[in-house]
Amino acid sequence: MSSKEPRADVETSSSCLSVLWKIIPQDASGDLALTPLTSKLCNWCSVVCIIMAVWVHCFYDYSETRPAVTDEDPSMASFLQLTATLSLAGLFYEACVAFVVEWSALKSFFLADLVFRRRLRLNRKMLVVLACLTTVYHLMAFDIQYVHKGWLAEYYGGHQIVYSLRYLEWTVCSPIVLSISGQLEHAEDGTPRNGIIPSSLLTGIYCIIGWQGLVVKDFWVSWALITWAFVSYFVASVEQLAFAWHLKETGRMGFLRASLLVYLVIMIGIYGVVYLLPIAGWISATSENKFYCIGDASFKLLTSMMLLATNDLSNLLAMQHRAETLADDFARLMETASVPIFGVNPKGYINQWNQKSADLTGLPKASALGMPLVKLLTSARRVELEEMIRQVLAGETPATLEISLNPLEAEECSRFGLQMKKAMLVLSAAPMMNMVGILTGVTFMGYDLTEIAAFREAEARKNRFMAIVSHELRSPLHGIIGLVESLCNSEKDEVRAKRMRMVTNCATRLLDLVVNIMEMASCIDAQRTGNATKQLCRDPVELPKIVDEIVTLIKNSTDKRGKSLVKPDVELINNVEAMPIIEADAYKCTQVFYNIITNGCKFTMKGSLTVSSKVDSENKWVEVRMTDTGIGVARASLERIFEPFEQEDSTEGRCQEGIGLGLSIAKEVVERHGGRILVESELGVGTTFLVRLPVVMAADTRQAQTPIQEKVAQCRAVLRNIAITPSDSPTTDDKPSRRPVVLSVDDDLVSQTVVEDLLKDKYDIHMALDGHEALQYLKTCKVLPDVVLLDVMMPGITGIEVCRTVRQTLQRNEIMLPILMVSALTTGTATADAFKAGCNDYITKPFQEQVLMARIKSALKVKMQHETEVARLKKMESGPCESLGSGLRKRV
Repeated sequence: MSSKEPRADVETSSSCLSVLWKIIPQDASGDLALTPLTSKLCNWCSVVCIIMAVWVHCFYDYSETRPAVTDEDPSMASFLQLTATLSLAGLFYEACVAFVVEWSALKSFFLADLVFRRRLRLNRKMLVVLACLTTVYHLMAFDIQYVHKGWLAEYYGGHQIVYSLRYLEWTVCSPIVLSISGQLEHAEDGTPRNGIIPSSLLTGIYCIIGWQGLVVKDFWVSWALITWAFVSYFVASVEQLAFAWHLKETGRMGFLRASLLVYLVIMIGIYGVVYLLPIAGWISATSENKFYCIGDASFKLLTSMMLLATNDLSNLLAMQHRAETLADDFARLMETASVPIFGVNPKGYINQWNQKSADLTGLPKASALGMPLVKLLTSARRVELEEMIRQVLAGETPATLEISLNPLEAEECSRFGLQMKKAMLVLSAAPMMNMVGILTGVTFMGYDLTEIAAFREAEARKNRFMAIVSHELRSPLHGIIGLVESLCNSEKDEVRAKRMRMVTNCATRLLDLVVNIMEMASCIDAQRTGNATKQLCRDPVELPKIVDEIVTLIKNSTDKRGKSLVKPDVELINNVEAMPIIEADAYKCTQVFYNIITNGCKFTMKGSLTVSSKVDSENKWVEVRMTDTGIGVARASLERIFEPFEQEDSTEGRCQEGIGLGLSIAKEVVERHGGRILVESELGVGTTFLVRLPVVMAADTRQAQTPIQEKVAQCRAVLRNIAITPSDSPTTDDKPSRRPVVLSVDDDLVSQTVVEDLLKDKYDIHMALDGHEALQYLKTCKVLPDVVLLDVMMPGITGIEVCRTVRQTLQRNEIMLPILMVSALTTGTATADAFKAGCNDYITKPFQEQVLMARIKSALKVKMQHETEVARLKKMESGPCESLGSGLRKRV
């Protein structure tokens, strides 16, 4: 038991101390521990004051009450009324401030900004102080109060009248006024901070025992209370003066606040002296109370107003400092920004020039300042920039402007040792204001287009390079395929013929690869420029015929090993039923279904590959479904199989050929038609591709055709009608009496040889190896050739220029001299330029013999029909004249 008792005592005492420390703050100043020991001492003094006040109130009597001092001095009422009126005026002012803030948009602004939030809190404190001061002095002026005789003064033979309401007002207002002068900047989290809370509280509390010291009926108790009140005053003064010493180091407003705080400490001390003088009878009771009336007006009202004024000035300085800091930060940000920022005054002279502007142009800041900005611009852009500056100065918001800042003249650059360079910029402009809000110029922020301009040039070079590469690759392939097919048809040895067919297959696969790469490049370019739909034709397409042709072609096709694309254990089934004719690009649709079906053939080792169809009930959509029993595609790979150059198996040991462009091209073509392509697959089970196309192209993919495209469509329609209309088939009378002459213009001897081998049995061939030779032949020949086959890319003069010269200079129209452009270029611009120059048709290398022969026959039919119609019209015109002449001869 003895061992446990001491431990219990220790626990009890520690628990009591913990409760006591919770009641008594250890460091109430907390935010600014200038004098932590004095702060703790203030707290202890406050506790002792409260204990003494409660003890005296419970065990001792107070002196009797008596009438107010106005009975002895009538002028006292005027003093009381003056103080009440001044406090009422201050209360009215603070109430107006509070009303305006509360019932306007300023409240949210005050609450959002910490500086203004502190001013709002001061307004609330001053409302309490002035309301209390006004109420107390009006009660005292109208003699509604509680007045005691000064017992201690009577004990010494003096005379003192104690206004108890005044001491109550001191108890409430003094801590608030002092706490106003002790406010600090907010904490980072927005919590208010104060440096003299302990001494402020103590000032109000020792006013209670100060009142008791005058009215309690006990000599020793009175002097104990008064003594402790003065001890508390000196303790509180230490903390307050220490805080004033801190304030004087915080700038001009800090010095003013420190001066006011010292004034408050001195005034409280003077109050204490005046408090003691009537006890000994050194001043009268009326003099003491008049002094308090004047002192309260200055101490409470004027002092509080000055504190608020200094606080407002301090806030203004803080805001000014913050504004200057922001201005410095903004200037530093502008100087170090990664975009060019510069400014001009209203006259157009440069007054801002950041480092990025100097780096882009090579013009240092020292040389740029004071220079006219238009000096760096071309004359064409100066007017636009001056208009932009005028709009900003007029308060308008101008649009962005693309300009180039050009180097200064060579002589000026060499004189100042400058190495300037051209900078392409997109400028946006904003007004430039000084610190008082006056418009001083225009600030420009630029977006550097120098690299973009270089990229555009590189893109243009790339497109030119791809066009050349396409032509240079397709032309040799055209020659290889054409010559080998010609040799293969005449070859008797089956072994050699088989090897020639292998060469043809290799060249055909290489051609497909080139076509796919160029097609994907065209799709990417179309996506970038937004002109994808301009390259789509609007043909009446019968999908069942296209699918049937593709299935037939694939069944008879072989891979690079000479084996059939369709595996021996695989059945390729065409279940496509009748569907409505849709509006689409026939060539592109053929490409889509060929790519998807051949892709299924590659990965289906046994089972079947079925092509089926479906039409919605409203005849707005058609669907073609291709289902195989192949190896399938992993779920994680379904999203990327439509990406260019992506394959599920991209390892070196992959078993299938290709570069992964077929499905991406198919997806792009379907989406450009306004349709969708979906895929479902399961590993080891198979894959299903669903192609859904609109019967009529979606409205959002349609754009107005240009005149060139309309002409292309018209020419194609004419040729198509000629080819399929039975009535247009030639009769025996239409056959020419001589063999048609074909002028073949190409700088490639291989291509010339292929054309000669294909046409020599039915046509007379005349060859020209460049454009100049062709034009010379057309100028000097006695009889124009019936058809001209004209290559596009030739040295010296291009085929398009030759065609334009024939149409415009030689005045040979499309009927008199049909021109068929033959080229490996497949870009839409090349085709459009060719038709714009006046060609009749455009044939892409390499071509099949049937295609070339059909195009030539169509052109000859048009020419033949024209000549027949002209002859018929001439015969009709000459017939009546001949009849009239014979009649006249008979009469004679």
